[in-house]
Amino acid sequence: MEEFACYLEQKYRNDGVVEARILTAEQARENGYHDYYVRSYDEYKLYVDGFETEEGARHYVGDLHNCTLVE
Repeated sequence: MEEFACYLEQKYRNDGVVEARILTAEQARENGYHDYYVRSYDEYKLYVDGFETEEGARHYVGDLHNCTLVE
């Protein structure tokens, strides 16, 4: 499995808001995440995507509707 430099954790909440957080490869690994990780919870659906650069992840977040980047 390919490891990326960073990962974008995206929580698509039931109220229509998206919360996103950029994680290091180590943080993603600690959470059991990998590229294309998906999991459903009662309050939100979680997606995780891998990116080669943090800039790429930030650019992707900029294209998401109603998204807040949590630092």
